Amino acid sequence: MAAKRMIAVKEFCTHHNLETDFIKQLQHHDLIEMVMVKRTGYIVEKNLPIAEKAARLHNELNVNIEGIHAIFQLLSLVEKKEQEIIQLRRELEFYK
Repeated sequence: MAAKRMIAVKEFCTHHNLETDFIKQLQHHDLIEMVMVKRTGYIVEKNLPIAEKAARLHNELNVNIEGIHAIFQLLSLVEKKEQEIIQLRRELEFYK
């Protein structure tokens, strides 16, 4: 079994000038996965892009956690609709 690549929450927060509670709140809203190893919190590598986007939204635009959650929900919905449009275009081309 391959080991998961992770970054320590404290290291991430120090780099992005955030409180560690910010990451805990992201996890609470199911935006990222955080794991505990020997009483130290880690962000799983696959969640780093999401955590970094959330950090930028918070730091640069002063968006709170609830706003970040709403933004990610809307982005997910837009992505699904884009995929639906692509599929419908393919079906339309098939019938032309």
